[in-house]
Amino acid sequence: MIRHFRLLMFVIAILTISVWVSAAAQAQSKGSIEQTFQKARKDYLQKDMKAAADEVRKGAAYLKSEAAAAKGKGKEALTASYQELEKLAGELEKGTVKTAKEMEMAFARAYNALATNSHVKSAESWAKKEYKKAGDELEAAVGEMEKGYAWAGQKAEAATQKVIRESKELSRELKAGASQATAKTEKGLKDMENEISALGRKIASK
Repeated sequence: MIRHFRLLMFVIAILTISVWVSAAAQAQSKGSIEQTFQKARKDYLQKDMKAAADEVRKGAAYLKSEAAAAKGKGKEALTASYQELEKLAGELEKGTVKTAKEMEMAFARAYNALATNSHVKSAESWAKKEYKKAGDELEAAVGEMEKGYAWAGQKAEAATQKVIRESKELSRELKAGASQATAKTEKGLKDMENEISALGRKIASK
């Protein structure tokens, strides 16, 4: 009887931890990932490495949860990013992160990974004729890529800015329920994919 009771308590404890982790990741998914990264940077500048590491781990947990549900290029990009953030958190605790720029570039790569995944989901949704969802995901991809540029401290070139404007327009049209001509939508999605990939190459870790 005691043995069964201990087993039951162990199962409850595991379930409680799982729910807590899931809740933490869900909280991050509601738009707070930027706040997490900003707080990590602030903590680092205030020389509170433990707090900075904790925030970076929150970001890593969110990306890991996204990777679990992702496919293809999105899964690959998110997995690489959350692993980088986990490593960064450890380095923060050891005191081996020398400049805030190291963190900022890791955050830029995290946003690029998120943009990659959002683009994959947009293309998949459009292929399934789920146009509103495709528009939502395309909008997310654009925003995430812009955040990537911001964290990297880089300005998008004129050609990239043009693709961003066109992608935002396409997103609005898709969310309004327009099916779009196949050639136009395919080109728009491909142009955005190319820009996300180009940013990824620019900010890749050395």
